[in-house]
Amino acid sequence: MQTKTKNKRFAIILAAALLLLGAAVWLNLKLNAEDVPENNASAGNTPEAGEVMAELHSDYFSSFRAQRSALRAEEIEYLRSILDSGSADSEAVADAQTRLTELVGSMEKEFTIESLIRSKGFLDAAASLGSGTASIVVNGEALTDEEVARILDVVIGETGLPASAVKISLGED
Repeated sequence: MQTKTKNKRFAIILAAALLLLGAAVWLNLKLNAEDVPENNASAGNTPEAGEVMAELHSDYFSSFRAQRSALRAEEIEYLRSILDSGSADSEAVADAQTRLTELVGSMEKEFTIESLIRSKGFLDAAASLGSGTASIVVNGEALTDEEVARILDVVIGETGLPASAVKISLGED
């Protein structure tokens, strides 16, 4: 009974952390988008504006990865504390080992997906795998059907998820 309570507590903490991460990423994107300088007649047409946009996206993707890593480090620490505690029952230890293995697998898949998407000609990408879902953010202003298909091909190939479980969005307003 105590294990079920711990698992529920862990699930609630994880869900809350993921929601906070999503909110932080969204807020970061919105705040950084407001910092882009605009020059009435030539906004977006000057090299300086292009450099600012490239830096903004670089910051977004770097920030996303840093926040994801921090969240993962906390989760790994929590799981290891269960594994290292001498008081956890065998079911809790088995659940922690399974979750740790799944987490490492997700981390490897996310890294591979991001690398493969960049190899398909995109400037950058961020991947987040959940329970039966994948969220992909790519750097760009718009996506053609061909680009969406290339991204889906990578994600489906790495995860085995159906296309309906993959959400693709742009890292630019």
